[in-house]
Amino acid sequence: MAGLTVLFSTFNGADTLPSMLDALERLAPPRGGWKIVAVDNGSADESAALLRQRTGRLPLTIVSEPRRGKSRGLNAGLAWVEGDLVVFTDDDVVPRPDWLVRLRQIADKQRGYDIFGGAIHPIWLEAPSDWVLRSVPKGHFAWTELDDGPADPTKVWGPNMAVRSAVLADHRFREGIGPDGGACYATGSETEFVVRASQAGHRCWHTEQAVVGHIIGPEQLKAEWLLQRSYNHARGERRLRGILGEDHSPAFLGYPHSLIRDYGHALLRLAAEAVFGDFETRFAARRRLKELQGHLDERRMQLRSADCR
Repeated sequence: MAGLTVLFSTFNGADTLPSMLDALERLAPPRGGWKIVAVDNGSADESAALLRQRTGRLPLTIVSEPRRGKSRGLNAGLAWVEGDLVVFTDDDVVPRPDWLVRLRQIADKQRGYDIFGGAIHPIWLEAPSDWVLRSVPKGHFAWTELDDGPADPTKVWGPNMAVRSAVLADHRFREGIGPDGGACYATGSETEFVVRASQAGHRCWHTEQAVVGHIIGPEQLKAEWLLQRSYNHARGERRLRGILGEDHSPAFLGYPHSLIRDYGHALLRLAAEAVFGDFETRFAARRRLKELQGHLDERRMQLRSADCR
């Protein structure tokens, strides 16, 4: 029986899976051994075939979950995990060779903590423009900059996250949040899971010693992709507030006053930047409007759901 399991779900990940699987083959084995559970989440590309090609070279179990949704995929894979530590990741990461050794060491040392986040650094397939680095939050690329030590649960992210198996006895990933194969979704399935587990008393630790690179393709540096990412992040933030019962702001027709006011201000700013601004200031105005649209759309969905009860 393996002492540690790496679990990830892939949907149409054929572009990045070869680099990820190559890196997994280079990993040093952690104490107690390890296995991989890879969930094919209804892929329509060569993802499943790429996984099957590695079964003789990696300690790999392949699970099929045709119902799309990353949370569904991870939940399906949990039935196959072994050991006292489950390491969650994505199909577009390249871990350092000592990744699992470091996570195993920190989990063994920090017995008072149950959830561990590791460092995530971008791997740029194309050098980003300066305006991207200035105008886009690093969180949009899952790019961490944290010190070793106790961590805010909202700063433990899916590409590099380890959880003691005991936590998973009582907690699963909530379906309906996270990537689902479409362009528009609420981000933050792992964040919601970690926050909920933290509220139940499971503390979080971050280590800079366990490192993965996160592959960022050229399309992820384009303005339209980044604007969509801002929209999805905003929906995720609003969804998390609703799930945790924190969205009790005074409302006008069910919407927080501040949200309506900020949306109006953002429209005016965008109109001004369209006339007087340069590309970067116009992008910043568009990104702010996209964020607010995400909050408003998610709030509308919450209200509609409440009306149907």
